[in-house]
Amino acid sequence: MSKNGRIPNTRTERVFGLDVLRAIAVLSVLVGHSITHGTPPAWLLAYIAPQAVTGVEIFYVLSGFLIGHILLRSVSSGLLHSAADVFDFWKRRWARTLPLYIFFLIVYMRFDYHGVADLKQVWSYFLFMQNFAWPTLPFFTHSWSLAVEEWFYLLLPVTFVVLRTLMKTDCRAIVGTAIVFICVPLACRIAFGLHLSDWAGFDTYVRSIVVCRLDSLFIGVLCAYVRLNHPSAFARAARYWPVAFVAFLVLSGVLSVNSEVITGYSVARAVYFPLLSLSIACLLPAALQLRSTGIAALDVFVSHTSKVSYSLYLGHIAMLTTMLGLMDLCGWKADDLASTVWMYAGLTILYYVFANLTYVFVERPYIRLRDVKLGHTDVRSGNVAISVEAVELQDDKGREAPASVRQPGGVRS
Repeated sequence: MSKNGRIPNTRTERVFGLDVLRAIAVLSVLVGHSITHGTPPAWLLAYIAPQAVTGVEIFYVLSGFLIGHILLRSVSSGLLHSAADVFDFWKRRWARTLPLYIFFLIVYMRFDYHGVADLKQVWSYFLFMQNFAWPTLPFFTHSWSLAVEEWFYLLLPVTFVVLRTLMKTDCRAIVGTAIVFICVPLACRIAFGLHLSDWAGFDTYVRSIVVCRLDSLFIGVLCAYVRLNHPSAFARAARYWPVAFVAFLVLSGVLSVNSEVITGYSVARAVYFPLLSLSIACLLPAALQLRSTGIAALDVFVSHTSKVSYSLYLGHIAMLTTMLGLMDLCGWKADDLASTVWMYAGLTILYYVFANLTYVFVERPYIRLRDVKLGHTDVRSGNVAISVEAVELQDDKGREAPASVRQPGGVRS
């Protein structure tokens, strides 16, 4: 129950700490992509632009954390034991992710940064095959991360159900799934990065390849496992957030200071991104305890940015292309600091206006339709699966807690 005595609505309440991380993630991507245009200060371009990479990693861990709650609680409720259960999970994910993705895929066929594309060139994007084990085409390039997430959503429940059928128990199947999703991407990164020594090659042939990146999302799943099965240990971990934060700063800072530390060594190429994801995951216990920044206007901005983050991420390149096209049409160049600042201000307005339009008219209607058709009141729904109540009803060994300690409440991710 909230401090004012109101019982939160599990359908509408949000987790503010996760909103903060999600907002940081999308803003990192937007800023990183934007400041490669115009004439920003050299230090800004050198140190800030690479953090777009970090933003994607935050998204991965958050996605894995949410999906981990859904799947693990579905397993404990007996709702992930058959092909029908897997298909139900897919339907819920597809209803959330596909409508906006398909909308932007069609938009970018006409308004992509790289020019006009036709269906013969981009058919693989409709199947998320654009970067499964090979570099993506010079079209809708930032969709590579969506392909990683979609394949994760496809493969994770299938792997668990197949292993459960073979191994007969949930526990063994969970362990087997963990081994698959940790070892296979690691092996792929080693193999794919064997002959790479520069960031451009590593970015193209390892970082942006589906089979090399699935473990970053799975680290979020492992974090969800700890929260659900060892909640007191998860809560204690929040005390050590400064250690996790320093590790995060060091690992993300490497991207800005000297990326050759990553690409120049085979061990670093293999383990860098899992370590970065792990540092992000270790911040989640503290993030979940965050209720406010202390500034009301900033809280509103953070929550809204998080809510429209999917639209912001998918649509910002279209608006960047629009801005650059308008500048060419008007003969205006951002060739000094003042004109560059004005360009960034215009981009910010375009990003948010377009994101709000696509959220209201494309994304939100399908979310509501999904809730009506598939429901939103059991553990297969993210708002219920990640709720505070889910943890409060378990002790440190994952058993149901006594009724005396149960409290109503819930949050939405």
